[in-house]
Amino acid sequence: MSQPSLPPAMLLRSFLTVASGYVMTVLSLFSTFALLGYLWFPGFVEYLALAPSLQEEIMASDPWSVIPVPMFCLAVVFNCVLCALIGWLVVRTAPFAFFPHAVFVAVLMFVMHLQTIIQDAPEKKTMTLIFLLCFPISLLIGAKISANRLIETTPEY
Repeated sequence: MSQPSLPPAMLLRSFLTVASGYVMTVLSLFSTFALLGYLWFPGFVEYLALAPSLQEEIMASDPWSVIPVPMFCLAVVFNCVLCALIGWLVVRTAPFAFFPHAVFVAVLMFVMHLQTIIQDAPEKKTMTLIFLLCFPISLLIGAKISANRLIETTPEY
């Protein structure tokens, strides 16, 4: 038994939902660190002014000197909230199969952080491991809340 094919516009909207969800998660990670650094952690701003090769060297040897633990914890908390919001938005904008779209974005995030953790220096693996565990789960929590509300508010005919 075959299913009817979906219209191209719906498939495009599905692709754009997943792609925009992924881009928003990556942008939220970088913007959270940049915003916190500029607001409360001047050492991070000085680090950003360094040459890229020097930045890589410092980050490979001692990442906690650049990103203090309080800054890292704040960034993780803010990013978890943003990821939950992104998961909520992905479910709301998906044209069909609402929750699976969010699962796909979470899998993309997981794979991105998994690739990063494989390439990272040993000193930086702790940070990336926390990203790997927290952000996809936060996205799925936000998506689940949104999907449950969507089911509750959908009228039955």
